[in-house]
Amino acid sequence: MKWQDLLRGSSPGETIKATTLGKVPHLKTCPFWDRATFLGCVSHQLKFASYDGGLVKYENQIYYVNRSQIEALRPYVRWDLRKKITVVED
Repeated sequence: MKWQDLLRGSSPGETIKATTLGKVPHLKTCPFWDRATFLGCVSHQLKFASYDGGLVKYENQIYYVNRSQIEALRPYVRWDLRKKITVVED
């Protein structure tokens, strides 16, 4: 699945389906965080998981990073944390 197919909506990068969000892998370690492109913040509660963090694109893949990772990386990367991604139920 291409990363462009994950994010849908009126304009790219604004919405993601809840079922798709559940399939996005968590990026725990990364050798080059400065190469990760921040797509937007996500805050959503699923039945068995809670998402409070953001989505990044790294090496043409979409990954989820949690809020504590974002805060820890803040001195090293310049991400626009004002971007928001809305999670839509399907």
